[in-house]
Amino acid sequence: MREKGLVTSVKGNFATVRVDKKSECDKCGLCLFPKGASAAEFSALNTPKAKEGDTVIIETSVKASLISVLLVFLVPLILIGIAVLIGMFILNSEIWIPLISVILIVLWYTILAVTDKKFKNKTKFFAEIVEIICENIKEEENNE
Repeated sequence: MREKGLVTSVKGNFATVRVDKKSECDKCGLCLFPKGASAAEFSALNTPKAKEGDTVIIETSVKASLISVLLVFLVPLILIGIAVLIGMFILNSEIWIPLISVILIVLWYTILAVTDKKFKNKTKFFAEIVEIICENIKEEENNE
């Protein structure tokens, strides 16, 4: 997925990029836009060395996005299904299903939180700046 954004800050090999919300985003709901927000900021790998104020094209891997959605949304649904099976067939009582569901989901999100720290350094899970569309003109004028 490719989007246009504005670099708001640069730190090392990463830049914070602000992306304005499009009208299509209201229908989808899978992205990181908070409800009612007109823009969102996130970290992107700064391969072309964009500077603060530059307008850039960022790209995210579809595969990484799908993996993230599966880990965050699909696995908990599967865990609830497992809780139903445990409650109904092993414990023979429906009353345990909510408790087992909560325990499994809390355990899953704890595992995700711990492993997320390991994946933060994997560049394939980051958005990446692939092109600088417009460099910050004000900064160039100040340097002359």
